[in-house]
Amino acid sequence: MLIGGSLRDYFKDTRPYWLTNLAEQLETPTLVRVDINQPLKGDRVPEITLRARVYAYVLQVMAEYAGLVVLAHQGRPGDKDFTGLRSHFAQLRKLLPLDIEVEFIPYRKMYSSETIEKIRKLREKQIILLDNVRMFEEEFSFNPETSTMVSRFRGVVKKCVNDAMPAWHRAHTSLMALPHIAYTYIGMRSVYELKVLSDLVNEDWENCAIVMGGKKLEKLEVLERILRKMEGFTGGIPGQLIARAKGYDLGSRNNAFLEKIASVKQFKAAKRLAELGVHHPIDFTVFENGEAENVPIEKMRHKDGLIVDIGEETVRMYSQLLSKKTFRIRAGPLGIYEKGFLNGVELTKRIMGSGLIFLGGDTSQEALETGIIDQIRDTGGRFLLSGGAFLHGLAGLPYPSVEEILKQKPR
Repeated sequence: MLIGGSLRDYFKDTRPYWLTNLAEQLETPTLVRVDINQPLKGDRVPEITLRARVYAYVLQVMAEYAGLVVLAHQGRPGDKDFTGLRSHFAQLRKLLPLDIEVEFIPYRKMYSSETIEKIRKLREKQIILLDNVRMFEEEFSFNPETSTMVSRFRGVVKKCVNDAMPAWHRAHTSLMALPHIAYTYIGMRSVYELKVLSDLVNEDWENCAIVMGGKKLEKLEVLERILRKMEGFTGGIPGQLIARAKGYDLGSRNNAFLEKIASVKQFKAAKRLAELGVHHPIDFTVFENGEAENVPIEKMRHKDGLIVDIGEETVRMYSQLLSKKTFRIRAGPLGIYEKGFLNGVELTKRIMGSGLIFLGGDTSQEALETGIIDQIRDTGGRFLLSGGAFLHGLAGLPYPSVEEILKQKPR
């Protein structure tokens, strides 16, 4: 598959750096970067998410062989979901077995002499979770010469593991710094997700399709690169924006809502995606006067209710076209499944089986909360924690922190 040159197969290129023998490769203390960033409910993380469960298993296995210091983030400064990791600590404590000790260090004490001494004294089956790395300005601009993370941890930490593929599209300090602190491996979960990326990189994209949903149209450069070569389907806000870009009137309330939440840049991007032949829904589920109704797109101009899901005919059309594809990527919910609008879930059931790939936390959480996660996995589907980062690699763009790892001499 070509997009301005051959796509890099990071799965093959990183082979010498995989974490494959925990007893031989890990040493105490090991510094691990994971990604437990999750949608919040109120000011706390949910009791359980797929992402938390996966990383709890990863940390549990690694802690058998080394004391761990864990780096992670939550949200972005200025956003509602930007918080410390104390509730993540409670979440991990519930998920990890009782014989593994877990301690939380708030950000004001992250680099203190007391914390460094605790790290030095770590033992197997002990984990220290450090607070949100994005609370530090240096996280957003990496300089190995001036980095506090590098200067405080180098010489203390014996090995590092980068297992945060969902964040790999960013050149942030907590990712980039690891090889400057100690020899760094790529973690088990990230290797698994790289294998799925490799499967797609080496597939004829005529046999692939992506179904995009969610609450916004983002990662525009990335999507355009992919959709020039891969058939695209939309629901959620992206589907509405593309329908509007093609001139459809979605009713006064929906039109006004889109104008409120979408930027001029997003509308222009939606128009470009429409020109690439990306599919949009041909009908919608509309909630009006306390009732849900299936409405063809041509009749939406007469409706005053809000769109809450893709429509029944869209499910039929999409499933017929997607059934011809070897790989079918789901990225983002297609409707408000939390309120019981499940046409997007019905589409997933129809295209279930080998080759179905779920991307990112929101998409996986939909499958978890609607009870179909085991059905998808048991019939050959795969769930990936990386969403935007996976698409970043699929578009042929580099992973900066992995490039840093590749500069090391393999051991």
